[in-house]
Amino acid sequence: MKRKILRKKFWTLLLFLIKFNILAIPMYLVLLLNLSYPLLQTLLTDITYRNLNLMGYHATLVNSPASEVPLIFFSNQFPKVQISWDSTGWKSMYALLALIIATPYSDFKRKIRFLAIGIPAIFLLNYLRIITTILISLTFGVQYFEVVHALLWREGLILAVIAIWYLWLKKVKYNIGLK
Repeated sequence: MKRKILRKKFWTLLLFLIKFNILAIPMYLVLLLNLSYPLLQTLLTDITYRNLNLMGYHATLVNSPASEVPLIFFSNQFPKVQISWDSTGWKSMYALLALIIATPYSDFKRKIRFLAIGIPAIFLLNYLRIITTILISLTFGVQYFEVVHALLWREGLILAVIAIWYLWLKKVKYNIGLK
């Protein structure tokens, strides 16, 4: 009996991994073809620029002829800020989508309802990543940019995706041995 349960868990896990990897193909195509969505970059740049000015930082939004996305400049010697395609958090949002869709034991309607909450949550966390990275760099110096960006937030966003997925798994009450 126990062997039958283990076999079923193995095939369920294998099916999840196959689905998840198939769903990863579009992400790799976007990366391979170097595609981007400048409208999302521009939206995040505009939100960031407006909020920085509301917080008292004197930022200027400048359209760059070399880029479709505007740049944020500051009155001091701080380098320009450009929200790159990778900084939009699209990979984290897509990863959450793939994890939810690939996960068995929930109907599609429930998955879509959760994604309607989960994707905006990742978007907001990513925006928090952008604004705090800029604020820490403005306050303590640009030399801290890479530490905050790479160590704190890049890995932090991965953990956030996994945590949100885990919370969803708990919500659908699927016992995967993580309780």
